[in-house]
Amino acid sequence: MSLRIAALLGLSCLALSAQGQSQFRLYAESYGGYYNTIQTTSAVFGLDAGGNPNTVYGSVEYGYDYRAASAFNPGMPVPNVTAGGVWAGDASKGMTTVTTNAYGMTDWGSNHASASTSGYTPVTEDYTGQFVVGGNTWPMHVKSSTTSYAVGRSVWEELYQIGGGTGTGQFTGTIHIDGTLSGPLGDGKATLGWSLRTFSNQLVASVSATYDAALDSWSMGVYSNGAWNYTSGTGSLTVNQDVVASYSFTYGTALYLQSDLFTSVSGNGSADFSNTVQFTGMKLPQGAAVYVLSGARASDYGISFGGDGSGTICADLACAVGATQPIPEPGTYAMLLAGLGVIGWTARRRSRR
Repeated sequence: MSLRIAALLGLSCLALSAQGQSQFRLYAESYGGYYNTIQTTSAVFGLDAGGNPNTVYGSVEYGYDYRAASAFNPGMPVPNVTAGGVWAGDASKGMTTVTTNAYGMTDWGSNHASASTSGYTPVTEDYTGQFVVGGNTWPMHVKSSTTSYAVGRSVWEELYQIGGGTGTGQFTGTIHIDGTLSGPLGDGKATLGWSLRTFSNQLVASVSATYDAALDSWSMGVYSNGAWNYTSGTGSLTVNQDVVASYSFTYGTALYLQSDLFTSVSGNGSADFSNTVQFTGMKLPQGAAVYVLSGARASDYGISFGGDGSGTICADLACAVGATQPIPEPGTYAMLLAGLGVIGWTARRRSRR
């Protein structure tokens, strides 16, 4: 066995090991809830440094549901989760029954997510009363407010080894986004957040949008080629457009991309991007050679080549590294693949708060 083949086999084993330790390559989650937050201020809880009564916080939860799934390679089922429920609040205080639905599904190169809430009526209370503890009476002030929400999220991550050249090259990515933000006039907000980032968390492309049912208006920002463009309007928002962005990569090293779609609703509304956020095009320089490390099909990412269209979709790592390039150090892929887990864990922890 040649040293080159041995190195490739060793790299593959280490990469698979690191991949197994990572949290996910495809990930989807959905959740929703309905609750009442209560804050009570009284000297019975002690005084702060300024001599003011302390405040304690609590909540009453009327319903909550959470679902998540992941996949590490194309041989596993794609994550597809739905969460929600029908939950009744305290009718004696004017709280209505709320219905929430949330959905997340992720495939190689595409994100799907939606969230909706209906039936919610905001209820707030603000009153002053008394605590009676033994023979003592303590003034108290109580404030409470209800909240309903739904969240759908979808994430895919991929590593591409790109060869066929030296120095740096540039790829152009095209992402098609199709969906709506809407809701009944009154109380509610529906939001969309999507981003395409590199391993160093550099932003390649992004779309951020909000529909405010109280104002019946929307605002949207699109990040492409290093600049944000902002628009706004009245009524619900329909998005059906391509976002095109370029990014410089280094030949002979792994390129990591993460596509993260987040939809959410608070109050009443709908954020429906269950149709697709699709990575429809990844145009590499003429003559490049690319290997998709997950084993997903190149067509899932719309890989093509510029110039006269010549290029190579590689079936193995050696093809993308090339005879004139050294085999990448095993630690390179180990850190990248294991790093996916760190990013995934951090993102999920942040989204659950």
